[in-house]
Amino acid sequence: MKKRSIPKKRRRRGATMILIALMMVMLLAMVAFAVDVGRMYATRSQLQTAVDAGALAAGLQLREDSDDIAAAVAAGEDFVQQNRVGSFVTVPKDAIVVETGTWDKDTRLFTAGTVDADAVRVRATLDQEPFFFGKVLGNDTFAVPRAAISYAGGNPLDIIMTLDLSGSMKQQGRIDALNYAAPIFVDIIQEVGDDDRIGVMGYGAIPNQYDPAAQGHTGVSYLETPASLFPDPSAAAGSDWVAVKEADLTYDLDYIRDGVLASDTLVADKYNGWTPIGAALRDSVHYLATNARNKVGKIIVLMSDGHANKPAGNARGYALDMAHYALQNDITVYTISLGNAADEDLMQQIADVTGGEHFVAYGSGNGLAQKLRDAFARVAKKIKETQLVQ
Repeated sequence: MKKRSIPKKRRRRGATMILIALMMVMLLAMVAFAVDVGRMYATRSQLQTAVDAGALAAGLQLREDSDDIAAAVAAGEDFVQQNRVGSFVTVPKDAIVVETGTWDKDTRLFTAGTVDADAVRVRATLDQEPFFFGKVLGNDTFAVPRAAISYAGGNPLDIIMTLDLSGSMKQQGRIDALNYAAPIFVDIIQEVGDDDRIGVMGYGAIPNQYDPAAQGHTGVSYLETPASLFPDPSAAAGSDWVAVKEADLTYDLDYIRDGVLASDTLVADKYNGWTPIGAALRDSVHYLATNARNKVGKIIVLMSDGHANKPAGNARGYALDMAHYALQNDITVYTISLGNAADEDLMQQIADVTGGEHFVAYGSGNGLAQKLRDAFARVAKKIKETQLVQ
């Protein structure tokens, strides 16, 4: 009997169905794999956020009271558990380890201990996170370990407050705002108590036109910066704009707050006008680079209420050049724009170049004073905050 053959068209259709079925299986496997891998990464990210929060909270508690190790540990555990991670609403307490210790900034190593602790390490591990599809391959769960270290201890800084005392500071209550606001910066730095030093520069003056002694002023024109850094290196000595050193770097922060930042010292138009932001930044950088201690942070807080106007023709460009000069000397510049006429764009750029931040205080009168006070406080808190180091 003759064997009946299957039409070619039907055979091709059957082969296509088998191929589609195989492709569907492969596609579903790939989707399952992607879902589980995505969940692993999401859980890891969530747990990292949780231990970061725990390390920062524990570090802040340790800074507040370095003798109360138990309180720092409790703060770390509490903040880890406030974050939802993976399939758990909270991370189990027995999965969290909080240790105090010391942090070596040079070797970037954490050493656990309770004596002179200045850092906190928080570790957490979730080892029973379920797979959705991995069970098909015999993997029921996966483990996620994460850790973070915060540095909360002594972080001494040498800080120069570089303050605009130009003629425009007479307007709209700006000099009154500065008199009211600047001391809060010193108060916060002093409260943290990290062996910091603060100095003060005012701007700007032409030395052969400004005689502080003749006017009964205690500041001195800063004449130490090399001529090569001036806009015109060939200009006669003393004929170009400089900052005025109102106070050397000092540990005596009471003197800075109550004396140098007093209203009879911070006077608008004190040096005969103008706003040479570049010269002020240049001299502050040079002084700080020359006089700062080894292995401490170097900070400039630069405040201005107007636009750079000296040297004529390239005032903004020169100020940005001096921002790069600060960067070359590992100095971070935090900037404050005061009032409604400040060159916020320039101040933002100076901060960006050096890795600092820019703050703004708008307005006039009493409202301006409070906003400037807030800006100084925010700068102080920013530079003294507990930091994640690993």
